Amino acid sequence: MTTRPAFCRLALGGFLTLTCVLGLSPFAAHARATDVKLPAQTHPGPERISLDIPVGIWDVVRHEVGAENRLIGYTATEMGNYGRSTLLLPTVLRLFEDARNIPRFSGKITDELIEDAGKVAEFGSGWSDGGLGEMARRCYRLLAVSTGRRVMPDTLNVSRTPFGVPASAEADWRSLPASIRELIARLYGAAEEVRPWLLAAFDTDLLLEIGGADALETIRVEDLYRVAMTHRDDERFGQLATLDRNGFRLLDTVDLAYLGYATILWLRHVEYALQAYQTARETESPADEAIASFRFRTPLGDVLVGGLTDDEHRDAAFLVVDLGGDDDYGPGFGASSSLASPIALVIDLDGDDRYVDSAARDTSVTGRPSFGAGVFGIGALIDLAGDDEYAVAESGLGRGCFGSGLLIDFDGNDSYLGGGRWVQGAAHAGIGVLLDLAGDDHYSCAYQSQGLGATKGTGLLLDVSGDDEYVARDDGNISELYLGQSVAMSQGCGYGRRADLGDGHSLAGGFGLLIDGDGHDTYHAQVWAQGCAYWWGVGILEDRAGNDRYRNGKYSSGAAAHFGIGFHLDLSGDDEYNLGNDTAKNQFQGHARDGSIGVFIDGDGDDRYAFRSHCAGSGDLGSIGLFWDRRGNDGYLYDAEPLGDGEWAKTPPLGSTTQYEPFRSFRDDLPTYGIFLDTAGEDCYDTGGIGWNGRSWSMRRNANAWGLGIDADVYTESDE
Repeated sequence: MTTRPAFCRLALGGFLTLTCVLGLSPFAAHARATDVKLPAQTHPGPERISLDIPVGIWDVVRHEVGAENRLIGYTATEMGNYGRSTLLLPTVLRLFEDARNIPRFSGKITDELIEDAGKVAEFGSGWSDGGLGEMARRCYRLLAVSTGRRVMPDTLNVSRTPFGVPASAEADWRSLPASIRELIARLYGAAEEVRPWLLAAFDTDLLLEIGGADALETIRVEDLYRVAMTHRDDERFGQLATLDRNGFRLLDTVDLAYLGYATILWLRHVEYALQAYQTARETESPADEAIASFRFRTPLGDVLVGGLTDDEHRDAAFLVVDLGGDDDYGPGFGASSSLASPIALVIDLDGDDRYVDSAARDTSVTGRPSFGAGVFGIGALIDLAGDDEYAVAESGLGRGCFGSGLLIDFDGNDSYLGGGRWVQGAAHAGIGVLLDLAGDDHYSCAYQSQGLGATKGTGLLLDVSGDDEYVARDDGNISELYLGQSVAMSQGCGYGRRADLGDGHSLAGGFGLLIDGDGHDTYHAQVWAQGCAYWWGVGILEDRAGNDRYRNGKYSSGAAAHFGIGFHLDLSGDDEYNLGNDTAKNQFQGHARDGSIGVFIDGDGDDRYAFRSHCAGSGDLGSIGLFWDRRGNDGYLYDAEPLGDGEWAKTPPLGSTTQYEPFRSFRDDLPTYGIFLDTAGEDCYDTGGIGWNGRSWSMRRNANAWGLGIDADVYTESDE
């Protein structure tokens, strides 16, 4: 990194007049003087609800970039100029209207999900208005599906359907504590009740046609999965192109309302059954440690009961309840496997357990959906205690594909490994949820994981507390288009199918969320990560507390391209962003390109940033890039060495836009905004003259391209 003098802002009280730095900034050829006055006020604490961009400073921004008569955003009519991808979510389209609303929207949904997680952690208390069922309902609501609002535990039909324990298992069954027998009976009855609602989500005739079968019971889920993902995998001339139309037909015909209703109904049953179990076990004697594992067949599939010893479970079952011990599970557990029994559940009550598909270590192998995978069904894994290890090759650990997949880990220092893609909270037509309630955890994936929302999907990774590590590996998905780096599409990513370069069947993305509630965390990825979005999707990363360390690069950390919305928030803590990361390229932390909005916010703390070009509030090609560091004594570094030739490669950070020749199309009429805000604290800039000594700076690339930077020693509260 080039060495240059560092300039530090001086704290000034009262009213602060900001003037342009002419002659020092790389913006100088396009700069205009500004005279911005902001009232000094006391600032609130770092609560998430207070983190709307203040009206006072936003009004100043709108004035400075010539937007007094319009919102800093894009109307549906303006976005319509790009054409509409199939299955565009109205929730996504509405967010384009006003960039200031994006943090508020994200804050509301993430607050709600964290509250739901807290009720899950209470193990039953207050489940009538929260918990797993409510979390699933919110995930489906993001997909414009309102369903299951009145499904309460006290209204559930909790019939104990007799499943006829065979004589060979009768003695083992009777040896179980009554609370366990009751738990299994409730869950079995719930599965019978939910199954018809789940199957109502699918076009039966289409499934029979695709499966080449005469009855649903004979269709293999793995065959449906292969067909469902063909349009994501097939290529011609290096671009997405497929002659198999069935993946599109499945997307057109799946009924997310039925799918969501079945999911919420099932999770409410599970919650109610666990609550009843917890109450019953308090008054009965402890389970006999001599209880051995056994299984028996039912019309819905095998039921497996694990004892208190260390068990090795290899043959998957539709319903598993394991009482304790350090257990070892093979692939297929907690994953829907057939339409005859499209629901699968594992509940492990105690122990340091291993849920491992050995194929996860071989990235050339596509493994079996496992450990919380809902593939044309509902698959869930609930582990209540222990330091656990999870590893799956592809499609697991909270994966929904035309279904709902959930992994819930209550406690322990856990490790989560994805050898390939679609793991750790990833969804395509449905929801994929990974919820970890406590512990210092490690997450590793290759790509398309860790809070990924593809078409008609919500992917959620929510870790409530602990010092956690999130890694999208550097060897996961290397692309020469991205300078030989790995294209992660992970850690809060909304991801659509771009096919204008291929077969023309573009599909809008969904919602991808990574939420971390507390702890000193580290995040690592190279390209497309950490609150990013591509092709009509929305990606969100919110980290609520702790001194965190981020490593990323192109299109990361509140970045988006091709009609996406990317948002990254770090609420509090002394954080580091790309410090010492020599592999970081450009276009990160509040960057957007081609009809997109990228927003980055750091709420509080003494933070350190290292930038390249197109960073920290940089808008490119009819887009909005917004960066706001709300409070703290911060340091900004800039490596000015250009990546490539031409003016585009030289676009500086900290409130900038990119130069283009006239397009002679609608693109010339759309405004482009790059906005940098630092609103409180004594800051240091090692940036070659960009932003120092309590000044503002601006640039005009053309009539509709505005760049603005403000570093002020004041904070303006939202409505005063």
